[in-house]
Amino acid sequence: MTNDVFISYSRRDKDFVQKLNQALAEKERQVWVDWDDIPLTADWWAEIQAGIEGADSFIFIISPDSIASKVCGQELDHAIACNKRIIPVVYRDCDNVHKSLSHINWLFFRDSDNFDTALEGLLVAIDTDLDWVKAHTRLMVRAIEWDKKERNESYLLRGDDLAEAEKMLGKVDKRPRLTLLQSQYILSSRRKQEADRQHELAAARQLAQETQARLETEELRSKEQAEAAAKLQQRARIIIGALAAFIVVGLVALFLMLRTGDLVVRQDSLIQSVIDSDDSVTNEQFCWFGTLNGVPEDVLPACDKAVELEPDYSTV
Repeated sequence: MTNDVFISYSRRDKDFVQKLNQALAEKERQVWVDWDDIPLTADWWAEIQAGIEGADSFIFIISPDSIASKVCGQELDHAIACNKRIIPVVYRDCDNVHKSLSHINWLFFRDSDNFDTALEGLLVAIDTDLDWVKAHTRLMVRAIEWDKKERNESYLLRGDDLAEAEKMLGKVDKRPRLTLLQSQYILSSRRKQEADRQHELAAARQLAQETQARLETEELRSKEQAEAAAKLQQRARIIIGALAAFIVVGLVALFLMLRTGDLVVRQDSLIQSVIDSDDSVTNEQFCWFGTLNGVPEDVLPACDKAVELEPDYSTV
């Protein structure tokens, strides 16, 4: 969860911080502040760090006690490491402030200052270039999460998130600037997306090649099948033609021999074998050939058999 501000302070300034926190809450600002004065532990410090990382601005309450506080110094150092917008708020005058605070405009909330006027100035500081600051915070939170997860690729930016982050990378004049970690996070995300794109392109090319090869194989198979069918049809036509020619020649030769007296001895048995075949077509053809070749009386039994087998031949 992100907040508008994180307040770092000494416990001795707690009354003032409570007043400031209440005023910010009334202005609908989300404030992260640690009210518990407890010993440092690993879990506690991790929570403090997360609070700083998730805040858009870091308010440091300046007083002699906060400047002397080790914890306040650690909180300030972490905010600086995260390139947070730091807003120094002077509650009590002091010397020897942290050098990182010396070049930043201070806001004065001393007892001698007008609280409401100072609050308006604080709100302006918080809201200045707010879109950039919030984007900076979101990017920081995600980059830290990625880093804590041993830079697992599943935590990298993608799509529109990456595009927006890359725009931020080019805005070097913006404040607060991006941290090294944020920049590494963006660049790693870009490399991963580019690698994924190359992988997808390679997969698409492979699929296209496999599809083309399959289509060519199927086309070749179809062509071979068509050629084989054509050859088979051609062979069948040749065979049928040869058989037809053979039959015609045989029948003609047979009738010539019968007409000239050759094979007279076999004539009756040949006609009888045709009749015994019980094939209407054979009997009908035999009848026609005998009639056309001048021996109708010899093939008359075949004509009768043809009519018997197929009444439509009665016109023969």
